Amino acid sequence: MSAMYDETYAEDGDVQARIGGFLLMAIAILAGILVIAGLIYAMGTGARHRAAVLAGGCEPSLFISGLPCTTQQMVISQYEGIVNPAIRQLTADTAAYRANEGRHLVAAEAALTAEVATEQALDNSLAAMTFTPQNRARALALNTNASATGNQNVPPAAITFTPQMTVVADALIQANQALANLTAEQARSSSLTELRSFNPRAEAAGAAVQTEMKLLHEAVTAPLTAG
Repeated sequence: MSAMYDETYAEDGDVQARIGGFLLMAIAILAGILVIAGLIYAMGTGARHRAAVLAGGCEPSLFISGLPCTTQQMVISQYEGIVNPAIRQLTADTAAYRANEGRHLVAAEAALTAEVATEQALDNSLAAMTFTPQNRARALALNTNASATGNQNVPPAAITFTPQMTVVADALIQANQALANLTAEQARSSSLTELRSFNPRAEAAGAAVQTEMKLLHEAVTAPLTAG
């Protein structure tokens, strides 16, 4: 009787062990399915979020839930507010240089010095809009403060380029800095002949700046994408 009981108990133990193994396997499979489903849902949520952001006219990479929405038009307005006055001033500086490069060294150099100041100011203003950790943190702080006071408008200083725009803006800043360095060197000329000898290089550097400026304008005004 004892032997039979032992055999029966052993068989029951085997059955329980197999059932336990099946349960563990089923739990593991279920857990895997839930993880995959969660990832799929999260991906879908991200896509829905991006679609909602685009529908609201917000820049996808600049949108922070609960904070004022940075729209493309805001970025365009901020960009044009920086670039257009600089272009007008550079046009005036260039005209002053051209009027004096053949006869008045001091006046021509003064025009070039003014041009350098305008070019450097343009670089500084563009750099303040680039998508850097520092500028991003500043924008977040400004927007958070605005929301805390009930102001749903994005402060102008909080408007930045998207990461994609920043790549183009950085290229423009580098090209413009190269032009500013060359112009500063030209402004130190000791004669009108030496002064004018810089003209071909200055014109080439200026053309490079104009090319990069055109590319940045295209990047800023391009249709919004969720990518």
